[in-house]
Amino acid sequence: MKLILKFTLLFLLISLGVFFLGGVITYQVVKKEIDEEQERFLLERLDFFTRWIERRNPTEPFIRDKIQVYPLESGIETDVVFSDTVVMHSTLERLEPHFKLDVTKEVKGRLYRISIYDLIVEQDDIVDSVRESMIKFYLLLTAVMLLVGGIAGVVLFKPFNQTLEKIKSFRIDQEESLNFSKTGTVEFNKLNDFLREMTAKIQRDYRSLREFTENASHEMQTPLTNAIGKLELLLTSGELNAEDTDRVIATLSSLKHLSRMGQSLNLLTKIDNREFEKIEQVNFSQKLCQALETFRELMDLKSISLETQHQDDVMVSMDPTLTTILINNLLSNAIRHNSEHGLIKTFLDHQGFSISNTGVAPAVDPSTLFDRFRKDRQKSEGLGLGLAIVKKICDYSGFMVDY
Repeated sequence: MKLILKFTLLFLLISLGVFFLGGVITYQVVKKEIDEEQERFLLERLDFFTRWIERRNPTEPFIRDKIQVYPLESGIETDVVFSDTVVMHSTLERLEPHFKLDVTKEVKGRLYRISIYDLIVEQDDIVDSVRESMIKFYLLLTAVMLLVGGIAGVVLFKPFNQTLEKIKSFRIDQEESLNFSKTGTVEFNKLNDFLREMTAKIQRDYRSLREFTENASHEMQTPLTNAIGKLELLLTSGELNAEDTDRVIATLSSLKHLSRMGQSLNLLTKIDNREFEKIEQVNFSQKLCQALETFRELMDLKSISLETQHQDDVMVSMDPTLTTILINNLLSNAIRHNSEHGLIKTFLDHQGFSISNTGVAPAVDPSTLFDRFRKDRQKSEGLGLGLAIVKKICDYSGFMVDY
């Protein structure tokens, strides 16, 4: 749900409570005003009939519509008393609520009991009027707020939506920094300034980290390559005894292990930095067949049989280089962890790819095999990064991988 719609609904919910309270207050104010007007009207009519009695000096009861005057032989004057009663309505011919004034008053030495009536506005009528007006006004307010909210969502939040679009298209490896247009809203300008500074710092940090990683990898690989070359030349010179030859071989193995580890970690860093952006339709079937031919010699060395079940022209959307690395890592893993005279099976269709071998089950928890430097304790020659790279490539390419 959009922010402007949430704000509108919250405003309407609060307004509903305010309108209910306002309806109660309006009812009380209207009722009080009507009562005061009716009292004032009855008092004016009392003055009128008092002057009428002074002129006529009646000795018999006088009864007309909404007025009753009774001469009294004795008694005392009383204050004006207002009350509610019901009187037969002459037109409607039914009992209707009336507002009544009662008073005993002396006029020219004679006491008179005077009762005056007036048709009152019923409470139900007041409630209905207030309810109807409040409902109509609230519906009007709802329509206006939804209309204003829709316009505000398009007009007022247009700079915010433009900022979101720029953030979506932002790439950490792009050369230019994000630039935002000035808006008429202070908060949006502050947000844009913060995003501009933050993304610029991220780009600087990324470039520094990438430069450090590339330099470190290059500076590490160069002496390693030189050392490996010189040790290989030393082995072929024939000048070493058996003991020295074993030491050189062990050292050479360690250096190659270190070189492969540096290359693998550098590859993981490049994938994390999204440096493989050449996404295209790759013929996975063709790539797999080429890789199997490449690894055929290694499988023959361990007398490993191969069973394949492939569909032709299985296309995937990913970087071609990562496709090759993914397949090579899986095949290399299947050969390394297989037994002599073992079997490798590969299956490929448009739903997925699987590879299995007849090696010994791993001693570690299979769910941890895709972690970095996690490997079967029975096998020590691996780096523990092959399946981590496979997992990283699958996550990067939008695929699922499982053991």
